[in-house]
Amino acid sequence: MMSEPLSPRHILAVTDESESQLALRSAMVLAEAHGAALDVFACVEMPNDMGIIGRLAGADPDTLAEKLVDQRRVRLRDRLDKVFPDRRIEPHVARGKTFLEVIRHVSDIGCDFVVKAAEPLTGVHRFLFASTDQHLLRKCPCPVWLQTPTAPVAPKRILAAIDLDIWDAAEPETLTALNRRVVDAARGIANAPDAEVIVLHAWDAIGEGIVWAFATGTDARLSADRYVNEVLGARQRAMTKFVASVDHANASGPRLVPHLMRGTPERVIEEQSRLLTADVVVMGTVARTGVSGIFIGNTAENIINSLGCPVLAVKPEGFVSPVLTG
Repeated sequence: MMSEPLSPRHILAVTDESESQLALRSAMVLAEAHGAALDVFACVEMPNDMGIIGRLAGADPDTLAEKLVDQRRVRLRDRLDKVFPDRRIEPHVARGKTFLEVIRHVSDIGCDFVVKAAEPLTGVHRFLFASTDQHLLRKCPCPVWLQTPTAPVAPKRILAAIDLDIWDAAEPETLTALNRRVVDAARGIANAPDAEVIVLHAWDAIGEGIVWAFATGTDARLSADRYVNEVLGARQRAMTKFVASVDHANASGPRLVPHLMRGTPERVIEEQSRLLTADVVVMGTVARTGVSGIFIGNTAENIINSLGCPVLAVKPEGFVSPVLTG
């Protein structure tokens, strides 16, 4: 099963009132590289007790809410005019839960890519992906790129984490297609000169201890080593085949650098993102029993929560957001 290349055609930049406007800058670079349309979006989350606030303020709650939205729109326009004096940017400002409104807006206008600044969870230097971001990573139907404050606008070194264990997958065709989409997405954002995509697979030889324990004779260690080497050889062949197939399907773009590391995905991806100084990590969500309404897998979520760099989360082809079906 072949997936469609992930070339953004309509990008949604979820903006804030920061001076850097990093997410919007990244979205602009991406849109220009792909000739894509760009929409700018912001959301005002109302307090749960707007009824009480309106009563004490002597104002209708809906009228008060609209005034808050208008104020946000004016402030945002002023900010965007200062940061981008040569552009006229008209943001769409909604009210409600940010992740819900983003997903609905994506569906309403047909966006196929979302760029957003990651929200700080704790402390001034810790940009773990907080509640709104987690909801988007789990439920947004299109790829979501969460930028951190010190990240480059145009990433140069992209780490694309793939899973080559298709023989152990419940849906091997879905996993293979998702691997392709991860690499396609990584190539899609690799717009810096001399950019490269490191295709990372974390592998392990989980039966090594069993071979060691049950091997007969005095060559237990040799048998265990042979087992590890055979597993590694199989993964190397799978990686070579995969990279060749991706290059054959799309010969243009940045070069792909295969990278195999032994260990659990949780440890390997976090560790390699640091050691290789990745500008962004691209990952896929995990399909369990079909792609409709799936959530990001526990392993992927644990990895994302441990990263110190931006993340781009890619859904399997055919993913349907539970927000849009509930």
